Amino acid sequence: MKLVLVACGTALATSTVVARKIETIAKEHGIECRTIQAKAADAFKKSQELHPDAIVCTCQLDGESDIPIINGRAFLTGINIQSTIDQLVEILKK
Repeated sequence: MKLVLVACGTALATSTVVARKIETIAKEHGIECRTIQAKAADAFKKSQELHPDAIVCTCQLDGESDIPIINGRAFLTGINIQSTIDQLVEILKK
């Protein structure tokens, strides 16, 4: 089971939309995946606790992580969506 931490400003509406899209994409690619939502300000701390396979954020994250970080704005705007999906699937298939 893969785990994706989805972060946005408040961990409410935006991250919920993105999390559902990620779950759908993973299912379409035969990947068992669970998402957890977090506030962007708490993303790195939460990632240290949960050790997700990827962090998808709809806003700027300050700091660095050994965990792959994906810009999740494409899940909201549709701009560059296929390359973002490809990046996510590649990470989750590892």
